Amino acid sequence: AAGALGAAMATGVVECRLESAHDLAALLAALQLRDRDQKEQKVYCEASSRGLKFVAQSIGKDAAVLGWIMDSAFAAYRFTGSPEQELHLRLPVAPLLSCLQIFSDRASMTLRYPSGPSDEMHFTLEEEGAVTECRIQTLVLDEALAPSVIFFSTGEGLCQFCPKQPEVWHLALSEFVDLDAPDVVLTVTLCAVGDAAVVLRATTISSDAEVELRRDSLDTFDMPAEVAAAGVVSHRYHLTSVLASCLRAAKDAKAVKVRLNSSGIMSNQFVFRSRGQRDLYCEALVCPLTEANVSGGSMGGPRNMYGASPIPGANGSASASAAGAGDSTVY
Repeated sequence: AAGALGAAMATGVVECRLESAHDLAALLAALQLRDRDQKEQKVYCEASSRGLKFVAQSIGKDAAVLGWIMDSAFAAYRFTGSPEQELHLRLPVAPLLSCLQIFSDRASMTLRYPSGPSDEMHFTLEEEGAVTECRIQTLVLDEALAPSVIFFSTGEGLCQFCPKQPEVWHLALSEFVDLDAPDVVLTVTLCAVGDAAVVLRATTISSDAEVELRRDSLDTFDMPAEVAAAGVVSHRYHLTSVLASCLRAAKDAKAVKVRLNSSGIMSNQFVFRSRGQRDLYCEALVCPLTEANVSGGSMGGPRNMYGASPIPGANGSASASAAGAGDSTVY
């Protein structure tokens, strides 16, 4: 245990204070994926002079959620170590949330790692004179989480939209909760013209659901010229991966931006309202299925975050009837 503590001390010690423990709890709650037992889920934590970064991944690694609390968002933040040094940890989400939610959202929080004779994260929560202390056992990683090959290049033409009301994206995704199953596909179609700017559709053997986001419900809607010239563009995802990574964050966000690159990788950027000095940020990344035309053949598997390969036909256009088939929910 002393050796493990010495190794941690060699790479850095982090001490910080939040005016509201609610901020960290809200961010961790957004990282709770719905596709696994939440009691067993662990998140990766990177502590550095820049602040704290958290990463959660789906089992198939076709979806990931990243959250940040930058050093300037803390009432006090100190990282002992060089600017290049980082601490890499795995944290159990459920007991950590239980600790942070002992008091109300008015409780302040102080964190220190490492603390004590083993790899423990020490929390002190205080509210109106009442104080409680928690120690969370962590796992120290020798190196950082393998870097994702999924990224959006600077200057890359992106399809993107921002709802005027952030709850619109949560309501749209919620329409598909009853269809959530491992093999169900969510098709996201963006339309250059017409009242419907974004169309979401999922179909099962017994039912289907379709949601339209009207152009006037969006604050911004952008498509690269070469994509807009085709009229529509469509990408397909495992519904489970989209809901697992996006639904909770969309519920609590005060601002939402959805971006899709030319390969169909979908980025959902969320801003959460902080009780402290600065807002909190979260991003959910979802990889598309490898085959654009799922019907009429075997369904291709999704890409993952660590070895993306070209996606045959990922930019295939949706049929003209796709946005008008059956009853739709319109926002």
